[in-house]
Amino acid sequence: MNIERIQSPADQYITAAADKISYPVAAGNQGETLLLMEDVSVSFDGFKAINNLNFYVNEGELRCVIGPNGAGKTTMMDIVTGKTRPDAGTVVFGDNINLLEMSEPEVAEAGVGRKFQQPTVFEALSVFQNLELAASGNRSPWNLLRKPLNTEQQEHIQQVALTIGLTELLAADASVLSHGQKQWLEIGMLLMQNPKLLLVDEPVAGMTHQEMDKTAELLTSLAGQHTVVVIEHDMDFVRSLNTRVTVLHQGSVLAEGAMRDIQNNQEVVRVYLGE
Repeated sequence: MNIERIQSPADQYITAAADKISYPVAAGNQGETLLLMEDVSVSFDGFKAINNLNFYVNEGELRCVIGPNGAGKTTMMDIVTGKTRPDAGTVVFGDNINLLEMSEPEVAEAGVGRKFQQPTVFEALSVFQNLELAASGNRSPWNLLRKPLNTEQQEHIQQVALTIGLTELLAADASVLSHGQKQWLEIGMLLMQNPKLLLVDEPVAGMTHQEMDKTAELLTSLAGQHTVVVIEHDMDFVRSLNTRVTVLHQGSVLAEGAMRDIQNNQEVVRVYLGE
């Protein structure tokens, strides 16, 4: 990856050793810490995938997380969502909710939504039905027959469809959607659950440039009402989001700050380019 291509307006540089601070967020938010990870470590067969990680995200913030393969990005998400239990550390969400004491379904119910790299939509169902299943809280097609949506849920579907740009395709089967549209639909399915935190893993992999632009607009629009953490390798896309970036390396935070500061950090350049 060519770090030298990263550009954005200057902002204060923050090192990995920095204390917890209030990051700038969308207008109308107070910037209170929503997700706190402190001194988190986890090893797999002797390999330390996460090494004394300290990571903070504020309410309403849009954050990008980048790093080389094996830096610990996916493992970090696994810990937040309850899929992986760390060997040590603290993970607190919202109003002092200890995520390490919760199962994956309990974490989701607490307001954490996760989107994986490959979209997992029901292709035999319509866009509307996919959103309907997500609204029902029971991802089973049989639930559509047993539990009709109320007026509020139907209005919510219409609003989410507008947000993700699929209003005109509500009646279409998900199978006919483009790759990018399927990604947006899955984001919409998460939005039906009204999550406080959205974890989005490589959302633009395989997208056209036009789809990438629309995805950047979508994720930016969600910040403020939701907190969004994006893991991404495409530096042009990260630059387009124009937000704070966290660099992970060997399971811990190597650098954190605005894009221009990350670009000019010699340790980041060395890690990515081997210089």
